[in-house]
Amino acid sequence: MKKFVAIFPGQGIQFIGMLSSLYSNYKIIKKTFNYASEILKYDLWYLTQYSTSKKLNKTYYTQPAILTASIAIYRLWLQKNGMLPSIVMGYSLGEYTAIVCSKIISFSDAIKIVKFRGKLMHKLSSNLNDYDKNGYYMQTILGIKKK
Repeated sequence: MKKFVAIFPGQGIQFIGMLSSLYSNYKIIKKTFNYASEILKYDLWYLTQYSTSKKLNKTYYTQPAILTASIAIYRLWLQKNGMLPSIVMGYSLGEYTAIVCSKIISFSDAIKIVKFRGKLMHKLSSNLNDYDKNGYYMQTILGIKKK
C-alpha cells in the first residue's frame, strides 16, 4: 500500500459556492455540513453557498466553514478510497482538521473551538489600527537579539 500525507489548508481558501458539486453528489458532504450547522446554530451550508463574500470572509464564519469543508472532503476520501494517510498535517487553521482526523479531538469539539477562535481573532484584529488600516494584518519580526 502506498503511503501518503493529508495536508489541510488554513484560512483564505474559502469562496462562495465551495463544494457545491460534491454536496449535490455525496451524502457524506451533506451530513458533515448539517452536523456542523446543528452545533453552530446557523445554516453553514447556506452561508457558504448563498451569502456574500464579505460575510463569509468574517473570521468567525470562515473558520468553521473551512474546518467543515476539509473534514467533509476527508470523510469523502475515506469513503471512496478507504486509505488512511500515514501523516496528517495542517497549516494554521488546518491543524484543527489534522487533529480531528487523528482522532485526538472530536469534530464537534473542533467546531466549537474554531468558532470561539474565530470570534477572538475577529475581535482582536478589528481593534488593530496600524499603517492607517483598520483590522486584519500580519507582521513579521526578524533579527531579534537575545538579551
